[in-house]
Amino acid sequence: MAYAVTHVIVAIVLIDLYRDYIAKKKFSTWFVLIGGIAGLLPDIDVPLQWISSSAIGQAVTLHRIVTHSLVFVVLFLLVALVFHLQKHKNLSIFSRKISYGNIALFFTVIAAGWLTHIALDCGVAGDYSLTWFPGIPLGFCFHPFSGDALLGLDAVILVLWLIHEEWARKIKDFI
Repeated sequence: MAYAVTHVIVAIVLIDLYRDYIAKKKFSTWFVLIGGIAGLLPDIDVPLQWISSSAIGQAVTLHRIVTHSLVFVVLFLLVALVFHLQKHKNLSIFSRKISYGNIALFFTVIAAGWLTHIALDCGVAGDYSLTWFPGIPLGFCFHPFSGDALLGLDAVILVLWLIHEEWARKIKDFI
């Protein structure tokens, strides 16, 4: 399993690269941050597992049973599609207007972050099987990384991304 920092930084880097080089309409870095946080969300079952185990006094296994399935990615994308199809409308919350397009983007980056988490776990966890619906495996995952290779993976990704940011945006001008 990839480390928590790796889940966040991979989601941030991939969403930011999409934003910089592929997206026709640039979006706020807040959405990049939201996608990075969403890259960690499937592991919400870990603290829930700890709480459940403490509450009933015996070990409970919840990790990778429900939240690590592709059904959540599809659900977030379906919600995004519903809002995207009505992107010309606005939603008023606390006297602020939020466009349906931004809500669609919000759910899209959550789906992207969630998918990167599942892909990372699939690529680095030797005992993990990719699942479509909770408990229904799709088959094996390709495991190109060993446990020792993961020790520096997040550091390598971060350094490469910082080099990219310096080259693309001259971040030293902001220091």
